Amino acid sequence: MSFDNFNWFFVLLLVPFFFFWVYRRKIPDSIQYPHIEEGWILKKTWRQRYHGIPSILMGLGLVCLIAILARPIETIQSFRMQREGIAIQIVVDISSSMSQDADYKDNQKTRMEVAKKVLSSFISGDGEELKGRSNDLLGIITFARYSDVISPLTFSHSALDQMVEDLEPSETPNEDGTAYGDAVALAAARLSKLDEIRGEEMANVKNRIIVLLTDGENNCGLYLPDQATALAKEWGIRVYAISLGEAVSVITETKDGKKIDLKSSENPLERMAAYTGGIFRTAHDYESLKGVYAEIDRLEKSQIKEEDFSYEADSSRVFFLLSLLFLISGLWLKATKFRGVH
Repeated sequence: MSFDNFNWFFVLLLVPFFFFWVYRRKIPDSIQYPHIEEGWILKKTWRQRYHGIPSILMGLGLVCLIAILARPIETIQSFRMQREGIAIQIVVDISSSMSQDADYKDNQKTRMEVAKKVLSSFISGDGEELKGRSNDLLGIITFARYSDVISPLTFSHSALDQMVEDLEPSETPNEDGTAYGDAVALAAARLSKLDEIRGEEMANVKNRIIVLLTDGENNCGLYLPDQATALAKEWGIRVYAISLGEAVSVITETKDGKKIDLKSSENPLERMAAYTGGIFRTAHDYESLKGVYAEIDRLEKSQIKEEDFSYEADSSRVFFLLSLLFLISGLWLKATKFRGVH
C-alpha cells in the first residue's frame, strides 16, 4: 500500500500535543482532595487505571482520518489469459460397416467403439498423448447415407463426451451408406458461418478445420468428395482425413503401361487433405487411430497468451471504517464507562 499525498502525515506531529492536552486539562466534576496524603489512602479503581483508553481510541481515529486525506492506494497485480482457439468440426462415419471388429489393446471391439474411445480422449484428453481441446470450438457431425448435426459448434464440452458415447452404427437399411462428401460440405458450411457471428469468443477463433473419420468409400449423397473439397478450400478450411480399416486395392494401368496400386476408398480422402492443406492418414486399430488424432492434436495447437497488468485501487474505505470505529468507541466509553474519571 502507498499514499498519493504523503505530506498529510506531517499533521501527525500534532497528535502528541493532542494527548498532552487531554491529560493536562482539568475536569470540573473530579474529586478534589485537601491533602495529598488523604488521596493515597484510596485505591485506584479499574476505571481510574484505564481512563486513558477513550482518548487513545479517539487519537487512533484522528490518525485514520489523516490517512484518508493522504489518499491510500493499493497496487493490484493480476493477469489474464487470451485464448486463440480453433474451430473443429468432428465428422464421424456411422455406417453399418463401423460395426466390424478392430483391435482394442488386447481385445476386439467394433470400429465404432474404438472410434468413440479415441474421440472422447481427443475432446477431453487422456492424460497421456492427447491433452484435450478445452480452448477450442467443437462440433460433431455424423453421417451414413445422410448427415446429422449431433452437436453445434460450442465451447461447452461437458456434454460432448456423452454425445460421443451415444453414437451407434446405422441399422436402418434405407439410411445406410457412406456419404462423406455431403458430411464434409455440411461441416465446411457451418464453419464458414462463423464470420456472421459477432462476439469476443468467436473473434478469437483463428483456424477452422474438419477432422473426418470414415471406414468406407463415398458411394452416395449429393456432393462428390472433390466438390466438398472445393468448398472447404474456398472458405479456408483444412480437412484432416482418416481412413479406418482395410482399404480396397485397385490395380490400374497408366498411359505408359505402368501398373499402379490405388486404394479406391482412400484416394479421394488423400486428395481432399492435400488440396486443403491437411493430412491424410490410415489406421486399423485403437493404437494407430489414437496416434493419428495425437498427430492432429500436435499440428493444430491453440494459442494461450498471458498478459500481466496492474491497477490502483482506492483503500480509503478501510481507513474510513476504522476511524468511525475508533471515534465512536472512544466517545461512547468517555460518555459511559469513563464518565467523570480523571
